[in-house]
Amino acid sequence: MFEDVYMKTKITEMLGIKYPILCGGLYGLSDANLVSSVCNAGGLAFISSSDLGDKELLREEIQKTKQLTSNPFGVNISLLAETKNNLSHDYIDVIIEEHIPVVETSGNNPAEYIKRLKAENIKVLHKVVTARHAIKAEEAGADAIILVGYSAGGHPGMEEVGLFVNLPETVRSVNIPVIAAGGICSGEGLACSLIMGAEGILMGTAFAATQESLFHDNIKNKILQSKSTDTVVVFKSVRNAFRCYKNNLTQKIIELEKNNASPQELFSYLKGFDAKKSYMEGDADNILVPMGQAAGLIDRIPTCRELIDNIISQYDSIVLNH
Repeated sequence: MFEDVYMKTKITEMLGIKYPILCGGLYGLSDANLVSSVCNAGGLAFISSSDLGDKELLREEIQKTKQLTSNPFGVNISLLAETKNNLSHDYIDVIIEEHIPVVETSGNNPAEYIKRLKAENIKVLHKVVTARHAIKAEEAGADAIILVGYSAGGHPGMEEVGLFVNLPETVRSVNIPVIAAGGICSGEGLACSLIMGAEGILMGTAFAATQESLFHDNIKNKILQSKSTDTVVVFKSVRNAFRCYKNNLTQKIIELEKNNASPQELFSYLKGFDAKKSYMEGDADNILVPMGQAAGLIDRIPTCRELIDNIISQYDSIVLNH
């Protein structure tokens, strides 16, 4: 745990970290190497559990991470309809046994899991997309909110609310700390988020575009070449909005949605999708590549440490000059 907390916020104090910068549990990407690299650089990251499919594989990833960092890290438990299964409680068994200090929950109502986690003094950060959902998470006992604006890659929700409106509305609606996410990849984003009442930021696309990320170089290069308009939201017709890189596959899915394809046909593109294998093979034009609009601001592939150091340097410059 860091003794020299650089920026004291409610989140750095809660989690015992140097900087209020978090990396979400990136499906297929958040392994021991990426997670430990973020944590060693002063932030905090979450191992993705939903793509592992086995509680002992989660334990193995946790133990690998412990070998690579002595700093706090967490585990993500997805409660989305396509990933939630009977393993959720098994994962919590492992989280408790391995003394993980914090869990990121995302998707549906976390109430049934929070009570058990809180009984073990494990902090729960629940990911939401509106103030309404944040209020429910607070009532369920969440320790903090991760608020996702509509620019985010992956699942940005159905409400289409931009972060600059969503964030102050949510901060005013709850009494627990709020972490801003969606479209953030720089010191400017950190500064704006803190000014608007957030206690920290969470990034996905920015960390997916680091040297430690499992993304194939083909995919990282697509991120470098992308503008903010090179993403698209698919699966809205089945209320499972997913923002990703605009490519051949997403064009096909959009056409299917326009032609009122059945949910079964649409979900066939998710079932059996081996994210980790696909990301490492790197056929960026024919797979679903989660990517937020922040890609338009990313112009290099740094290490996790370089990314965090650059964000803090940019933040310092903004604070000093204003």
